[in-house]
Amino acid sequence: MGLPAGAQVLKEFPLSAVYSIVMENHPVARQASMLPDQAKAEIRAARGSFDPKLSVFFDEKDFDGKKYWNRLDGMLKVPAWIGDFKGSFERNRGNYISAYDNTPLSGLLTAGYSLPIGAGLLIDERRSTLRQARELSKINAAEQVKVINKLLLQVAVDYWNWYQAYRQLTFVNEAYQLADIRFEAVKEMSRQGSQSALDTVEAYSNLLTRNVQLIQSRVEYLNAGLLLANHLWDPDSQPVVLDTLAIPQRISSESLRLDNNTLDSLRTYALENHPELIKLGAKINQLEIEKRFRAEMLKPNLTLEYNFLQSGVGNVSMNNGFFMSNYKAGFQFEMPLFLRKERGKYQGAKIKLSLAELEQINTRRLVETEVLTRYNELKNFEQLFSIQSLTYDALKTMVVGEQEKFRNGESSVFVINARETKLIEAGMKLADFESKYAKSIAYLYWASGQNTLNIP
Repeated sequence: MGLPAGAQVLKEFPLSAVYSIVMENHPVARQASMLPDQAKAEIRAARGSFDPKLSVFFDEKDFDGKKYWNRLDGMLKVPAWIGDFKGSFERNRGNYISAYDNTPLSGLLTAGYSLPIGAGLLIDERRSTLRQARELSKINAAEQVKVINKLLLQVAVDYWNWYQAYRQLTFVNEAYQLADIRFEAVKEMSRQGSQSALDTVEAYSNLLTRNVQLIQSRVEYLNAGLLLANHLWDPDSQPVVLDTLAIPQRISSESLRLDNNTLDSLRTYALENHPELIKLGAKINQLEIEKRFRAEMLKPNLTLEYNFLQSGVGNVSMNNGFFMSNYKAGFQFEMPLFLRKERGKYQGAKIKLSLAELEQINTRRLVETEVLTRYNELKNFEQLFSIQSLTYDALKTMVVGEQEKFRNGESSVFVINARETKLIEAGMKLADFESKYAKSIAYLYWASGQNTLNIP
C-alpha cells in the first residue's frame, strides 16, 4: 500500500532531467522554436520589395497582308534604398507605328534613375515595411522567451507538487510502518498479559487510521506524477509515461536559499529584459516607423527621372555633351488638395503610438510590482519553512523519547499515538512549505522574465 518494496531500486528523477526532456521534445517548446523562423520569413518577404524585376512585352499585328506593327519592350527595374534604377530596350516596327512610339531599326536602349524628392525621399512604404519586419523579429524572439518561460514555470510547479506528494507519502508511510510494528508488539504483549486488550484495540484503530491516510497519500502522489508526466514527450512526439520507480530528487534547505542581492539583480533584469517589455519596445519602434512614414506621405509627390538613350546595343559613345543630347527626362507632381486621407492616417499613427507608450509605462510598473510581490512571498515561505523545520525536529525528538518511554513501560499507546499524529501533521506541513518555497523561487524568476533554468 505504501512505497515500492525495498527490493525495487528507486531512481531519483531530478528537475534538471525533466527540463532537458521538455526543452528537446515538448510540442510547445517546438512551436516556440519556430517563432524566429516566422520572423525571418517576414523579413525575407519585406526584402522582396527591393528585388529587381524583369518584364518583357511583345505585340505583333499582321492582317490582310499588311504589317501593322511589331513591338518589343523589355525592362529591368532595380529598386534602390532611395529611388529606382531602370534599364529598358524598345524596338517598334510596322506601317502603323506612331511617331511617339517610333524607334531606330536596331532598337532603343534606355538607362536611367528616378528619384523622389518629395514624399518618399526620407522613407517610403517598402523601407517602412522592412524596418517594421525587423522589429517583428524582436517581438517573436520575446514571444519565444515568454512561451518557454511559462512552460518551464508550469513544469517546475508540477514537479514541486509531485515532490510535496512524495514527501507527504514518505511521512505517512513511515508512520504506517511504525503503527503496524506497534500493533503487533501490543498484541503480543496483550497475549502475555503486560498490556490490556483495550490497548490492542487502540493500536489497531490507529493502524487503520494510518492506512486510510496512506491510501489517500498514495493516490495524491500518483495523480501528481500523472500531471508531471503531461510534460514528458519522446522525439517522435509520443507521450512518455513516468517510470513507476522514479522519485523526485531530495533537496536541502540551503540549496534553495537565494543571495541577498537577488532582488536587486532580478528587478534590474526585469526592467531591461522582460519579454513583455521587449515586445512593447519593439511595437513602439514599429509605430514610430509607421508615424514617420505617414508624416512623409503628407508631402507632395514629386519624382524626377532621367534616362540616357542609345541606338541599338552596340558600344556607347560617351562624347562631350552626351547626357545633354541623348536623353529622356521629366518629372511627375501629384498632391491631394485636402490631404484628408493622409492626415487621418498620420493622426491614427500618433494615437496608436501614444497608447503603446502608456501601455509600456503601466507594464513596467506591473512587472516591477510582480517581482516585489513574488520576492515577499519567497521570504515569507522561507521563514515558514525554517520555523516548521525546527518544529518538526522538536516533535521528532519528543516522539523518539516517548517511544523509549513506551518500551520501558512508562507511556501508553494513546500518548505515543498522539505524539506521532502531531509529528505526521508537522511533516505534512513541512513538505507543503518546502514545496511552496521552491515554487515561490520559480515564480520569482518567471516574474523577472527569466525561465527557471536560470535558478542557481
